[in-house]
Amino acid sequence: MVCRGLSWLPWIAIVVEVIGISLVATELYIPKLSEALKRVFEQAKPKIIRRPVFWISGYCVTWVLAVVILSINNHAMILITNIIFIAFTVVVLLLLMISRCLIKLGVSMGRGNSVGGVGLVLAVIGLYIEIYQLPPF
Repeated sequence: MVCRGLSWLPWIAIVVEVIGISLVATELYIPKLSEALKRVFEQAKPKIIRRPVFWISGYCVTWVLAVVILSINNHAMILITNIIFIAFTVVVLLLLMISRCLIKLGVSMGRGNSVGGVGLVLAVIGLYIEIYQLPPF
C-alpha cells in the first residue's frame, strides 16, 4: 500500500533518519556530548518532571478552562472539546510509552550504549518509513 496523499511523510522519514545518524555520529566522534546525552537518556526522572502532581493538575485545569471557555456560546462544544482533549491525552501517553520503549530498545541494541542505540533505532524507523512508501513490485 502506497501513501500518495501524504506528501509530508518523506520529510518525516528524512528528519528521523538524520536525527538517528546524528546520534550515532555523536557517540562515535564527540564523546563528551555523548556522555551528557547518555545521562539525559538514562535518567530515571527528567528534571522537568520533578513534581508530577503539578503537571497533572495544570493539565486538568487547562482542560476544564478550555471546555468552559469554548462552551459558553455553544453547548455542543463541550462534547467536542472533551473528545479532543481525550485524544490529545492518549497521544501524549502513547508517545511517552513509545519513547521509553525506544530508549530501552536502543540501550539493548547499543549493548549498554544508549546514545548510539537510540540513534540506530531512529535511523531504522526512518528507513522503514521510506521503504513503506516504495511502490509495490
